[in-house]
Amino acid sequence: MPARAPVWLSLLVLGLLGQMAVAAADDVIRAKITAAGDATRHKADAVVVLDETDVTVRPSGIGTARSHVVIKILREPAVRTQAVQVFPFDPHTNRLDLLAVRIYRADGRIEDVAIDAKVEQPQAAGSIFWGTRQYLVPLPRLAVGDAVEKLSALTGFNVAYLTEAAGEARSGDGECNALGQELRPPVPGHWHDEVHFWTEQYPILEKRYTVRVPRDKPLQYEVYNGELRPAVLFDGDQVVYSFEKKNLAPVTREPGMEPWPNVGTKLLLATLPSWEDKARWLYEVTEPQLTPDDAIRAKVAEIIRDCRTDEEKYTALNHWVAENIRYAGTSRGMCEGYTIHDIKETFHDRCGVCKDKAGMLVGMLRVAGFDSYLVMTMARQRVDRVPADQFNHAVTCIRTADGSLILLDPTWMPKSRDNWSTLEPQQHVVYGLPEGGGLAQSPDFPPEANQAHWRATSVIDVHGALRGQLEFTANGAPETRLRRGLSALPPDQRNELFEEAFARLSPLARVSEILYTDPVDFRDAIRIACRYEVDGFVLGQGDRRRLPLPMLRVVFGERILNDLFGHTSTAERKYGLQLRATRLAVFEESITLPPGWTVTRTPDPIAVDGPAASLNFEARSSPGRLEYVCRLAVKRWIVPPEEYTNFRDVMERFEQLAGPVVMVEVEDSHAQR
Repeated sequence: MPARAPVWLSLLVLGLLGQMAVAAADDVIRAKITAAGDATRHKADAVVVLDETDVTVRPSGIGTARSHVVIKILREPAVRTQAVQVFPFDPHTNRLDLLAVRIYRADGRIEDVAIDAKVEQPQAAGSIFWGTRQYLVPLPRLAVGDAVEKLSALTGFNVAYLTEAAGEARSGDGECNALGQELRPPVPGHWHDEVHFWTEQYPILEKRYTVRVPRDKPLQYEVYNGELRPAVLFDGDQVVYSFEKKNLAPVTREPGMEPWPNVGTKLLLATLPSWEDKARWLYEVTEPQLTPDDAIRAKVAEIIRDCRTDEEKYTALNHWVAENIRYAGTSRGMCEGYTIHDIKETFHDRCGVCKDKAGMLVGMLRVAGFDSYLVMTMARQRVDRVPADQFNHAVTCIRTADGSLILLDPTWMPKSRDNWSTLEPQQHVVYGLPEGGGLAQSPDFPPEANQAHWRATSVIDVHGALRGQLEFTANGAPETRLRRGLSALPPDQRNELFEEAFARLSPLARVSEILYTDPVDFRDAIRIACRYEVDGFVLGQGDRRRLPLPMLRVVFGERILNDLFGHTSTAERKYGLQLRATRLAVFEESITLPPGWTVTRTPDPIAVDGPAASLNFEARSSPGRLEYVCRLAVKRWIVPPEEYTNFRDVMERFEQLAGPVVMVEVEDSHAQR
């Protein structure tokens, strides 16, 4: 029988093998850092040499994501930006373990940073206070050529939506969050993720994402807006999915472009079978929070007391929640994200975020006799077909007697007559119905749904001064913008808004006799009537004068049309142009001229129509009078690149009409006046 090696010798051999493995790994990282090159190659302050994530998913749906990132300093500014490493986490929904932070010095030395010296502090917060935290790890002085290596493990989940029913315990495999509480995934037994393969700051030379799931947990995935190198391997009782992309250059933004998740390369993964499953789950976890009390019932009766129709009732309730439940978020713990707070709490606190406002409205609508449910949506961004949670917003729906669904949004309704905001067209939704339902879309809004109408009568005197009166009406998004602008100012300061608006006509403009709809009177569309005066409005002297068309200077344009301008400097676009909404702007004006003034030239008629926008303009003159009508229609709220040429042509023509485009000849007997 051969002699056995001493225990101390076996341990020594294992230790030496471990050291050799670590040294080999260090050599690999050092070689990657060296091969990364310098600032002349990348034209950046730093380069991400490696960005690697390895996720292990447990049967419960809880995952641990090990992150390995190496960043090389190329220029002095990155010495400052990388001096403190920041590691964000949510103590309620995950646990972050810092494994190592090291510096690979340019001279070949490797320096370990003491991670136990980390500082924990809250993340910056605005109107949502969910207790998110971050670790800060200060580094020794860096230099150009150094590289920072970070290793960490995040256990839990990053995207938290609705939690399970109150009081119902489900196993999370014993993994705990940063507070020591057992983690429970939002959808028990299921996992999902959304991974972005783009960079906005530093180039990335190598990005890899790997996920390991149990063999009995089918995983579906899809890559959007680009290509990745995928691999699927079997490893014991796990299936390993890996995705890789190399040489990611920082993206170049275009003015007004649609969100990057719509156009950048991204990976969606989910074990949940379908959106129908998500809808049924949404219903089940929402129901326990929707029980009203006597105070809620009494308030509903008070709100709808004078309402005659169903539409009047749900509009009144939508308005009440919009105006009386302030937007402010506080955490109730694990899975907060889309967790509806009990409507009795929301009613008492008079505050909540979108999910709480939506839940409050559902509960009040049910008291009023409506069949109402919670809805998940993604505000102004696409949701793709893999049922990985891609939502940032919650709204409300009513199911009518014929089975159709009416969407209501109390979060976007303050100071608005829109039960469903015209800023939310063709938005993906998942209705939390008891029978479930697939991924659906909200209605589209034609330009007429967002109309602004200028009707003006103007007079020019012999000195070139302009005076006139304007009647302005609006609905949809333009109306909401004006109502919010007016309501944000005390009544004695609202003239500032009108002075700002008429400054577009001329810095010398004076506005008077202003009448306008009370911004919180929602019975009819907003209406503004006023008088205005501008000295020296007509340009030139003697027998030749140049006249701008007053209303085509677009009074109130900074609130009605400002998002349409400033996006036509390039001949082509790679990405879609995202606007606030579709729009219809109608201008009608009649201008009376002094005796002896004759219009000799007006802009040619314009009749341009296309898939994204149209423009129709016509001016006609008669002795002593000039009249014109202009209609600008923007048909898309996201203008795709192939329709950009049409949009650009329309907007350039429209902007040209704002100049001094009318030529006037003055008879000699009147020229010196």
